[in-house]
Amino acid sequence: MSDIVNTLRELNVSEDDVVALSYTEGADVWHINESHVQESVEETGTASMLAELLVSPVPVYNRYGEVSEGNDILNDMRADFLLDDYDRGDDCFGDYIQEKLAETIYDGEYSLEYSTTQYDYKRGRCDISTAVRVRAGDLFVADESKEGRFEFFSADSFVSGFNVSVKTKAGTLTLN
Repeated sequence: MSDIVNTLRELNVSEDDVVALSYTEGADVWHINESHVQESVEETGTASMLAELLVSPVPVYNRYGEVSEGNDILNDMRADFLLDDYDRGDDCFGDYIQEKLAETIYDGEYSLEYSTTQYDYKRGRCDISTAVRVRAGDLFVADESKEGRFEFFSADSFVSGFNVSVKTKAGTLTLN
C-alpha cells in the first residue's frame, strides 16, 4: 500500500471524501508582448503535470462542481470535442492532452489557470496553476488493484509534486 493511501486511511478519510491536489509554477516574463501566458505554459511543467493526472486511471475533477461519475475533466474535454482529432495509434495521449490544455488556458475551463504580476510596464511574472480534486475511494481502488488499467499505477507517483490536502474532522490538512 502506498504512503499517501496509508496516510489517508490513518486519518479515517472515507471513500466518498475528496482529496485536493494543487500545483503552481511561474516564469519571469515580458508581459508587453502579450504572448507571455502561452510562453509561461511552455516554460513551466504545470500543464504536463495536469495532463499526467488526466491520463491516469483515476478520474480527476475540477475545483468546482460535482464529484460524480462522468463529471471529470477528461469527460468534459470529450464533450467539448477537444479529443476528436486524437489519432488513437499515437502513443502520446498525455502530450496531446497537454497541448489541448495549453490551447484552452484562456478559457480556464479545464483547471489550468494563469495569473500575471506586473513589476513595471514591461516585466513581470506569470504563474500557471492547477487545482483539482479526486475521490479518495478512487485512489484506494487504484492503489489496491494491480490488474488491467491499474497495473502500473502508483498513488504516490500520482500525487508526487502536488500539494495534497483533505478535509477531516480536525479541519483541512495539507499532507507532505
